[in-house]
Amino acid sequence: MDFVSEAARHRHEAEELRAKSELMADEATRTQYLRMAEAYDAMADQEERITRLPKSPD
Repeated sequence: MDFVSEAARHRHEAEELRAKSELMADEATRTQYLRMAEAYDAMADQEERITRLPKSPD
């Protein structure tokens, strides 16, 4: 798995969700979009941490 690409994709999704949240009139819906964005950021953080782990010898 290409964790660098996955992290970038998740960061992009998070940004999209934050942008969409600004269009929501309903506070509860806006909050849900922001929570989803936080979850995507957390996934990206984890994937970025994985890329910094020492490589195992083959």
